[in-house]
Amino acid sequence: MLLASSAKQIDSNLSSLAAQIEQQNPGLSVLAARQFRFAIRQTPLEVAISEPREFNVLEEFILRAGVEFDPAPTLQELADLLGLDQVFVKTAATNLVNLEILEVAENGKIRIAPLGQDFSEKGAVSRSQIQSIYAISDPLNQTLTFKFDAVATESVNLPDLADFVSLEHQISDLADLSIAEIQPLIQASGLGIHVPENGKIVSKCDVVGDDLDIWQIVSVFVLLDAIENQTTIQLRQGKQILETASNRLNELEPQHKLLLNELCKSTAEDVILEEPEIIATPKTRKPASKKKRKETESGNKT
Repeated sequence: MLLASSAKQIDSNLSSLAAQIEQQNPGLSVLAARQFRFAIRQTPLEVAISEPREFNVLEEFILRAGVEFDPAPTLQELADLLGLDQVFVKTAATNLVNLEILEVAENGKIRIAPLGQDFSEKGAVSRSQIQSIYAISDPLNQTLTFKFDAVATESVNLPDLADFVSLEHQISDLADLSIAEIQPLIQASGLGIHVPENGKIVSKCDVVGDDLDIWQIVSVFVLLDAIENQTTIQLRQGKQILETASNRLNELEPQHKLLLNELCKSTAEDVILEEPEIIATPKTRKPASKKKRKETESGNKT
């Protein structure tokens, strides 16, 4: 059965979307539609990123001299051999010393450091840089993603979804995750700072500040499938359907872990019983195909 709209609990700013859902899905009726807020958790981090860097021509010459010359030359001797001012040779040598590849004695003589032989043979060295990022932990969608920029905070004057449904954070604290567990999550976030195939590796991750709860808006729809005679809960952000969150709430409702009566001001059953005007749905009507009714998380269909 399809319900007339008089008994439906639909927020005014969702009425247009509710009508659009019913129009595009003839077998569905929107019994209730309300907006809520829920909190995501933002954690500031610092990550160390290691990536290979090729030696420049002068660095490579100094390293080869340290390996092949006997006795080992001084920086001044290398400068004279190349016809360069010693300051250029000294600057390049200092860079190699800082990378723990080269050692320079007080008399200016050079020597390959214990770790330098392997880097010299590869023609490249692993350098490290520190990058600030943010971890965004979403208890509703059960995701952990990473961003360069902090999510903007704003005041949201709506009921808290956590008052009606248990939103225990099922994602482990970052401090409990190993770097091996964090790396693929950072890679999946598309920041380009962990790309193992290019030799770019996030080698360390530290929490550098307190967690911050940031409010987000979500719309909750209670839908009646007149063909199958059952109700389902659907969550959306804008027109995008949150598949994971929707499935989770549909699993919690029969377990009495979701206060559907309070969530939608009245239960779907109450709406049906109280509705004085019912529009019959012909039994001969063919159900809309699952392909047509199913909307993916991409949010392209409403």
